[in-house]
Amino acid sequence: MEEKGIALRVWRILYPLLLYYVVMLSAMAIAQMLFGADHEHFVLCQLISTLVTLPCMLPVYRQDQALRGIDGRFSVKKEQVLHGLWAVVIVGCLSIAANNLILMTPLAESSAGYQEANAGFYGSTLALELVGSAAATPILEELVFRGIVFARLREQLPKLAATVVSAFLFAIVHFNIVQFLYALVIGAVLALLMDKAGHLYAAVAGHITANTIAVIRTESGFLSWSMDRSALAWGSSAAMLLAGIGLLLWYLYGKANPKADR
Repeated sequence: MEEKGIALRVWRILYPLLLYYVVMLSAMAIAQMLFGADHEHFVLCQLISTLVTLPCMLPVYRQDQALRGIDGRFSVKKEQVLHGLWAVVIVGCLSIAANNLILMTPLAESSAGYQEANAGFYGSTLALELVGSAAATPILEELVFRGIVFARLREQLPKLAATVVSAFLFAIVHFNIVQFLYALVIGAVLALLMDKAGHLYAAVAGHITANTIAVIRTESGFLSWSMDRSALAWGSSAAMLLAGIGLLLWYLYGKANPKADR
């Protein structure tokens, strides 16, 4: 009986991921058949598959909310705005720092998977990348990995364990070492933001911030000096990392922070 219980708990975590990937990959394959599988059309196909997958995952999320007694109606409160602003600043600092520090190592140059992924993610127009990669993709990924997977893990495990496991699941699907490390860090932070806020919107705000910064800096060259491997680049990136960690700790444990929306 105990083994059956463990199997059911594991299945409760895995089946939303299986549903997500079956629908997402099927929609992606069809979109690429229609529009092309080249780098130029990757973001368009990804956006289409995201818009197809989102309505399939939303009922799972809403059902979980209903079971927890959470009001799913949309509203904007002062506390929500404050949590969102904290998420924007914290993830903004940590995403820039983590991206810089990882890319200044030899990992990026030696990872063919990262080079291929990068060519696809930034092979389209800026407008489409902002709509697809910076907005739509974060909403869907947060719905699945934090809104469903992390929330379910949080019911079964202590906060730290649930954070680590959910971050690992989020990171491992990126299929190359550079994005794995980056997603592991950011995924853990997003889980902590959601847990603190008591709702998904903080994680969504943080993820959109990270992806928007990535798109703008890649397409414009903004902040290129911060990862040129100079002493200034290393020093400023380390300072940004420490600032982000400090803000995160203050947000999680400081006295002057907004109440959770529970």
